[in-house]
Amino acid sequence: MLVSVVALGVSALVSVRQLRLTEHANTLPVLVDLFREHRSVRLARARQVVYEQSPAWDLSAGLEGLPESERDLVRELAWFYDNLGALVTHGVVDIEPVSGYLGGSVISVWERLEPLVRAERAKRTRNNLPDPNRWQECFENLYHLVREIPADKARAETNLWRLARS
Repeated sequence: MLVSVVALGVSALVSVRQLRLTEHANTLPVLVDLFREHRSVRLARARQVVYEQSPAWDLSAGLEGLPESERDLVRELAWFYDNLGALVTHGVVDIEPVSGYLGGSVISVWERLEPLVRAERAKRTRNNLPDPNRWQECFENLYHLVREIPADKARAETNLWRLARS
C-alpha cells in the first residue's frame, strides 16, 4: 500500500514538472521572437525617437501631434507593447522574463507616451468609436504589471541570477 502511495506521489510530481516544461517549450519561441523584434533596428529607432524627441511634440493632439515622419514609428512601438501586454495579460507569456528584460523600456516609453494615449482615447470617444478606452489598454496594463514586478526584482528572484541588484 505504501509503495502505491509513493508511486502515485512521484507520478503526480513528474506530471506537474512535465506540464511546466511543456508550457516553457510553447512560450520560448514567442519570447525569442518578441525579444528579437524589440532589438530590431526599426523599434530601436522608435524608442530613440520617443526618448529624444517626444518632449517637443504636442502629445495633447494624440498621434496627429507627432511629425508625420515619426508617427508610424511611434504607433508601431506602442502597438508592439500593446501586443506584448495582451500576451502577458492572457497568460501566454509570463511577466517575469518580460519585466526582467524589457521592463525599463516599457516604463520609460509608457511614461512618455501616456499623454498621447489619453488624447487619442478622448479623440476616439468624441468620434464615437467603439471601446475608445481600450486603445493601448494592454500596454497600460503591462506598464502597471512591470511596476509591480520591476526588472531588478524579476531578475533577482530567478534561481539563476547572480548579479547584485542595481
